[in-house]
Amino acid sequence: MSSTRIDLHPREVGTGDQLVVFVHGVLDRGSSFRRTAEFLDNQCRMVLYDRRGYGQSYSDSLEPVGVEVHTDDLLNVLDGRRAVVVGHSFGGVTVLGAALRNPELISAVVLYETGMAWLPTWDDRFMTELLWRDDAEEAAVRMMFGDRFETMKSEDLAAVLAEGKTFVAEERSVRGDQPPFELADLQVPLVYGRSESLVFQNVSSYLEGIVRDIEVVELLGAGHNAHRTQPAAFADLVKRGLAKASA
Repeated sequence: MSSTRIDLHPREVGTGDQLVVFVHGVLDRGSSFRRTAEFLDNQCRMVLYDRRGYGQSYSDSLEPVGVEVHTDDLLNVLDGRRAVVVGHSFGGVTVLGAALRNPELISAVVLYETGMAWLPTWDDRFMTELLWRDDAEEAAVRMMFGDRFETMKSEDLAAVLAEGKTFVAEERSVRGDQPPFELADLQVPLVYGRSESLVFQNVSSYLEGIVRDIEVVELLGAGHNAHRTQPAAFADLVKRGLAKASA
């Protein structure tokens, strides 16, 4: 899929020889990795950016896009540089797309609780029903924000509903007749982090059966947003990726 190249305003922090690029999930921002980056400040250079359709990379003149264009964007951020790439939740799907398309640029992949709707172990009935509703954007945002949705100020609500269009488009893009890519073709080392969630235990178990070089790490009590709740532990996941990249 061709796409219009846009400025994603990548911000580089930290010092070191190795490069790490962080890719956030739905309805999130690159800045959500800020506390994790503080634990890695003198160990590597790090790039944070807002994915297309979110935060600084949102524009109402741009159409919502799927995983292929998000992958294009990540490769444009890399700009030919080799890096460890870290993906949280749906951001990890973008990371996998880049690693499979251009493995020479990805020295290691670190994922945290990245769901993969095309896996045989994934129960996708709820999300399939939600994503193809007439009010899918609002339903998706309500699901993500829960009770906070009802108390949002009107301007905040309008902003998240606009970003909900990106959420729906990218989630639909990995739910076609065929998987978006073949995970068994992954050539680079993979660190997969998860909490105690059975859903992501099933994902990591499946990956262990098909990925040649994989390490699974459980972060007890971290929940789905470990980069926020346990930034030091999340930084340790990144360090594992850095170690694999330099092995």
